[in-house]
Amino acid sequence: MTHASEDPDVVIVGGGIAGASAACKLVAGGLSVVLLEKQETYRDLVRGEWLAPWGIREARRLGVEDCFWAGGGWEIREWMTWDEAVADDEVEAVNMTGFIPGFGGPMSFPHHTVCALMTEQAVAGGARLEMAASKISVTPGPRPVVAFGTPRGPRELRPRIVLGATGRGCTVGRQVGITMRNSMHHWGGGMMVEGMTGWPPDVQAMGTEGDVMFMVFPQGDGRARLYLNFPTVNKHRYRGPGGVARFLAAYELTCLPDRGKAVTEAIPAGPLSVWPSVSSVPEGPPLTEGVVLIGDEAGNADTVLGTGLSCALRDSRTVCDILLASADWSPAAFAPYVEEREFRLERLDFGASIISRLHVEFGPAAVERRRRVRRLMARNFAAQVTGLLNMVAPEEVPEFGFSEFFAERLFRETA
Repeated sequence: MTHASEDPDVVIVGGGIAGASAACKLVAGGLSVVLLEKQETYRDLVRGEWLAPWGIREARRLGVEDCFWAGGGWEIREWMTWDEAVADDEVEAVNMTGFIPGFGGPMSFPHHTVCALMTEQAVAGGARLEMAASKISVTPGPRPVVAFGTPRGPRELRPRIVLGATGRGCTVGRQVGITMRNSMHHWGGGMMVEGMTGWPPDVQAMGTEGDVMFMVFPQGDGRARLYLNFPTVNKHRYRGPGGVARFLAAYELTCLPDRGKAVTEAIPAGPLSVWPSVSSVPEGPPLTEGVVLIGDEAGNADTVLGTGLSCALRDSRTVCDILLASADWSPAAFAPYVEEREFRLERLDFGASIISRLHVEFGPAAVERRRRVRRLMARNFAAQVTGLLNMVAPEEVPEFGFSEFFAERLFRETA
């Protein structure tokens, strides 16, 4: 049974992981929800297909973990670093399954399939779903107004509150006057492939050689999501005719086993997309009267860190808990969310900047820097602390890993 009211408790703008998971949680708590999604059907948008163990824990708390597994979730158990700065006899597999008790390794999955299952769960629980919602406009206030187009004509909703979850496009945030401080370090690109039968099915990999930093995330049955990070001067390299062939050929690397043959001979199974890898930090609280932003719309670290989805689920769970706990939905009620998120994003942004500088800078000096840092990490395990951000929640990472002193010690010229 769906809610027919044009004055629901909550309107969620954006049916991605953040918005759809919030819809599931809120309808399970008895609120009336309308979920707006601009796509007619969910399709492969390339990004957002890796979930850290702490993100899986958030999905469980939201009651949506089953959507990930049913949608093709695949546990990754080991992490390999192949890199021009790493000798063949130094390459080793890192076990990723023991960082959080009760949870295994990170999960790789097809984003669009999981979103579709989440919206099905939300609708089954009582949410109203509007796909193909166009020209969405949000007017904040004590009783915010949401206007949008549908194939049946224009509609207007007057909910008690609006959750903006439109991702990096910040559709809602820009309309209600929430501004971001943006910075860009490099470009990224990604594509789904199949036929990678020669690749270990539960091993993810990353490394840098020449002028590319590569990532490989298996999704089971010979499928994998491939990502490349590269300098801004090369932003057109994988565009236009032949871009897919050039993208796959970039994995023909000396550092990879058999010069990357398992990847270069894979079969494209989805669109190739490239993007500027942007860090966006809100210049004030990610909310205003009647509107709260969640997920990437509320600010995000550089994509190289891979924690965007875990953050989206944390945002969703935190905001939903506030909405379900009290009738007070004023901006002041969300102070705990604003405070925790600011702390979290500051740590993630700092960690991403270290990873970008270490792995997504190129040339002889950058290679030597990685060698020095590896030697330092081999001698002092504490130097590896930033790597924990991929596995455990930011508040569980030791504080010393977020100091300028730590960064200076990591990158100084003599290790």
